[in-house]
Amino acid sequence: MGHSTDQTSRRGGRGPKIERLADRYDLTGLGDELVAAWLGEGREQRSLRELEVYVNKRLIRAALDDAGAHVLDGEVDNFYRLLTSDDVTAGSRTEARNTLKEKGVDIDQLEADIISYQSVYNYLKRHRNVERDSPDEDDEAAAKSGLDTIRKLRSRLRVVTADVIERLADANAVFIGAFEVDVDIRITCTDCETRLTPRELLSTGHCGCERTADE
Repeated sequence: MGHSTDQTSRRGGRGPKIERLADRYDLTGLGDELVAAWLGEGREQRSLRELEVYVNKRLIRAALDDAGAHVLDGEVDNFYRLLTSDDVTAGSRTEARNTLKEKGVDIDQLEADIISYQSVYNYLKRHRNVERDSPDEDDEAAAKSGLDTIRKLRSRLRVVTADVIERLADANAVFIGAFEVDVDIRITCTDCETRLTPRELLSTGHCGCERTADE
């Protein structure tokens, strides 16, 4: 795999992220496999969420294999949970990261490569142009999940900021009357300079670039 510690490498290059990961981790045919699984070709249809989990577990397994690490039964599933679950404590996540480092895994690269199911959605819908014959709720679910995640983080940032300001005010480090904290999130495409809120971006599904642009 030959991971680089260069920041540009961690962020990826041009082209769909799924295809970049398939190249980086030697997962030949990953894109075709996702298309077949989502469409249910010769098998039961799988959801975007299921495909997200599937890809991420394959990344973790490939990173461990590339490092020459011995992998126990259930170890990949456990690492996936520790690295991605909201219910995991910071201490447990740090311990998992350190264990992977000790096994020879470039944990910074691996964490940068872990995908959301929005990445699966973008790949299937925008880059492979595939649609299911039967209606499904994946499109709406992907947008709703993304907005819910951003909303939770924004709310958490608002609470943390207010707490810090209150503590500083109590310590007479700053002076401020009654106050409110606003968190305004905007996403700017540096290619077309379109500036959108997360809701606007997820509602339209694209910026001002052509729909074939890299995700």
